[in-house]
Amino acid sequence: MEPFDLFEDEDTDYQLILNTDDDLPVDDAVDAAGHIPNGHFWTAVARYLIGQNQPALTDTIEFDPEAGTFAAYGDRDSLIQLHALMLPAVTDPHTITTLLDAAAAQGNDLFT
Repeated sequence: MEPFDLFEDEDTDYQLILNTDDDLPVDDAVDAAGHIPNGHFWTAVARYLIGQNQPALTDTIEFDPEAGTFAAYGDRDSLIQLHALMLPAVTDPHTITTLLDAAAAQGNDLFT
């Protein structure tokens, strides 16, 4: 799951967590694109990836980001699918740059 963590909470839901205070391999690429790689940024990326690739996940996952943490809540299977969508963007500078360029070309700056 690295650099993510998957936790089960008391309500039998799960949490997918990414500590954005840790240095991620894509931080420089995100900064170069004019974004801050914090929890709010990664939530916007997650929503974009879900909308583009697996819209059915929209109703199964909730987000509660903070400056230093990306946090998604839902059932285990949905969060594992989200992890698979996000992992390349979080670990590969070329992937996040391509994603940001594609979003911008669609008129989506991920924060509007």
